[in-house]
This record gives sequence, C-alpha cells and structure tokens, in this order.
Amino acid sequence: MTEKSRYRSRPPSLYAPWWKSKEVITPSVIGGGASLLTVIGGIPWQNLLLILVAFCAIAGFLYWRKNADRRAVARVEGMA
Repeated sequence: MTEKSRYRSRPPSLYAPWWKSKEVITPSVIGGGASLLTVIGGIPWQNLLLILVAFCAIAGFLYWRKNADRRAVARVEGMA
C-alpha cells in the first residue's frame, strides 16, 4: 500500500479551521427582525465558549479584588 488514495479521509468541512466554519447553531425565532437569539445563534460555539471564559475570568478577578480590598480596609481600621 505505497500508492496514495485519491479519496479524502475527511469531509471538506473538517479541513477548514473552526473560525471559518459555516456550521452554527441557529435557534428558530418566531417573528420578524433580528433578535438577540438570532445574533448569538450566528456565533460559532467556540467563540461563545471563549466569551464565557472571559466573563468568568473578569468576574473572578473582581471578586478577588473585592475580598483583598476588604481585608486591607480591616487591617487599616485595626491600626487606628
């Protein structure tokens, strides 16, 4: 089996990177006009996951800073 096969082992959609994929989850929305669900449905799920991770990281950072500031204020009030 030294000769190359003329057939692709994967369908063409798997050769394209995920950010160029046309396959997205599109919810069916009844009514006219663009809604938020239509906009979100047009975003590939990998990008939605990246956005979710970014929001979680920001929320975690803000929570950590709030607790650090609370401890610093308690220390300063304890000195007075």
